[in-house]
Amino acid sequence: MLNPAYRGRFAPSPTGPLHFGSLVAALASSLEARSRAGQWLVRIDDLDQTRCVPGMDNQILRTLELLGFAWDGEIVYQQDMIPLYEEALQQLRREGHTYVCRCSRRQVRQHARPGIEGPVYPDTCRELGLGESAHGAIRLKTDDQAISFRDALFGLQTQRLHSDIGDFVIRRADGYFA
Repeated sequence: MLNPAYRGRFAPSPTGPLHFGSLVAALASSLEARSRAGQWLVRIDDLDQTRCVPGMDNQILRTLELLGFAWDGEIVYQQDMIPLYEEALQQLRREGHTYVCRCSRRQVRQHARPGIEGPVYPDTCRELGLGESAHGAIRLKTDDQAISFRDALFGLQTQRLHSDIGDFVIRRADGYFA
């Protein structure tokens, strides 16, 4: 019996052929979904069109099929979801949860402190009040409230977004969603 409450997913980027690391991720997510009688979904991560190689999505899907993978439902392309992402971004903007950031990656690296996943954004543009017409990336304002979950392998995991990661980019300055 299918457990609709559990969904595993695999989201390859069509930037080149499927590599071993991606196959391991596909196998792990597929086996986990099947072990829970859940769905296993495939989503093509094609948001950054500058990196996508034409036809590579089909090659990746054919490779998965040749290796015996079977996904549930239709393949979802993130590119098709852009209107939904735009709508969500506009709602976040209306609610004051975003701001325009003019910092380059180099500037962030120069002024940031190290975090658990790389440099922590130093809040350079957070309070500048740059208008929506200003050119730059759109960042999400984070807070330092603890977020926790229990991982099946590693137990309780806790993170404080603002101090551990910093405000992160949700739409790049070139217009692509991150």
